[in-house]
Amino acid sequence: MFTVIKPMRGPKFKNEVARYPGGENIKRCFACGTCTLSCPVSEAESNYSPRRVIHKILLGLKDEVLSSDEIWYCMTCYRCQVRCPQDVKYPEIMRVLRQMALEQGYVKSEFVDAMKEIEKVTQDIRRKILKRFIEKRESITEKDIREIISLSDKIQP
Repeated sequence: MFTVIKPMRGPKFKNEVARYPGGENIKRCFACGTCTLSCPVSEAESNYSPRRVIHKILLGLKDEVLSSDEIWYCMTCYRCQVRCPQDVKYPEIMRVLRQMALEQGYVKSEFVDAMKEIEKVTQDIRRKILKRFIEKRESITEKDIREIISLSDKIQP
């Protein structure tokens, strides 16, 4: 788990993030945009941008970042991390920000617990769907694809 680290303000926010395990490379980012181009969340949610989140950290916008919904959108798929030329480790930074948000009172522990449960449930659903379609991979039809799409439509807000 994370160690509690004394909060810093303003431009020192990036240093605070860098002091957590996983956040060490935050200052390496040169805003190339590879993270956002690789991100499946940004494909589905056009306003979500990992590059913008990191930029806010580097600018020292601590309150804006730690109170933002954006830090909870990351699915920790690691597509951004494996493609990042600077090894910034965005999913790890999101974990750091979530921990900081909890430690510094931006969210309640019940919220964090609920988010962890959502992660478990969605991963389980994904595994079940994949298993089902892998088993019938030789006979997948257009109807099956429409079924997948209709499942996602049912959870759209």
